[in-house]
Amino acid sequence: MGNVGGIILCAGLGSRLMPLTGVVPKPAIMFCGAPMAHYARRALERAGVCELGMNVHHLPERMIAGMDGGKWCDGTRQMCVSREGEEILGTGGGAARVAQAMPACERYVIYHGDVLCGVDCARAVAAHEASGARVTMVVLPRPQEVKEDVRKSLGMIGVADGEIVRIRDWWKKGAVRDLYGARCFCGIHIVERSVLEEIAGCGNVCLVTEVYRGMLERGERIHAYEPGEEVFFADVGTPATYLEAQRRCLVQAEVGGIAGSFKPMREGICLRHGKAGRGPSYAFGVEVCEAGEIGENVCLNGVGVSEVRGSDEMVCAEGGIRLSGAWISGADV
Repeated sequence: MGNVGGIILCAGLGSRLMPLTGVVPKPAIMFCGAPMAHYARRALERAGVCELGMNVHHLPERMIAGMDGGKWCDGTRQMCVSREGEEILGTGGGAARVAQAMPACERYVIYHGDVLCGVDCARAVAAHEASGARVTMVVLPRPQEVKEDVRKSLGMIGVADGEIVRIRDWWKKGAVRDLYGARCFCGIHIVERSVLEEIAGCGNVCLVTEVYRGMLERGERIHAYEPGEEVFFADVGTPATYLEAQRRCLVQAEVGGIAGSFKPMREGICLRHGKAGRGPSYAFGVEVCEAGEIGENVCLNGVGVSEVRGSDEMVCAEGGIRLSGAWISGADV
């Protein structure tokens, strides 16, 4: 991939996942046996990035610990870690600061640390380079039936002839407004170094709502990359969507694999129905249960948890979450 760097954004507050994110940063929350940001790191490693960095802000020490002390490439290399101070720098400001620590890179794959997606980043970079654009947004088909809050969080993206013509209510200068396909942005961008240099030192800057909006209004091309095959994608924002994404991932894994390159970190996850009073029932690498669902008192990662605590619909203890009888633990993060 040449001089392509990878940047994992891990500084967000994760407010929609409170109270869990009060003790564990969102990208460090366990998903099928590993912190969510591990999936971003694995995707970038497979793509062959030459350098890897991340930003941290909320619970920074816990976030770094959740990423194996900021290591990558099987622990043989140290990531460039940017610690943001009192002011969070946003996706743009945060990425720009990380990029300054990787000056040899010509372009960067910016990957949101809470994104769970099976897109092949190497193919996306190749398409970006061929496009000649300074920015590529990775997009996927937009769900037809989603709740309004989820629809808003996914963002309205309009694509025509392989380029972005609409972001929310902002249009590309000169675009024909009734000729576009509705897509959702999956939290993966590829940007040229010049884009980040333009906002370096500007403080809190959002790439999508400020930088890309300005590019559209000036008529600058933003390339849209959409994989040619179905891939796994989950928008994890609330406890309910977090639980549902994990269930969907495990069910698909049990029936023959996940679409695209996304795979659970732990193979052979057993989903068994527990009984009240007996504690969570779980197993990693033991067997695959035919049930293929999260049932009552089922634990997807039970290290350090011996029993479900509390009777509320959702409780937070030892970095775990219990929702409608299902317990997901991040106690070993």
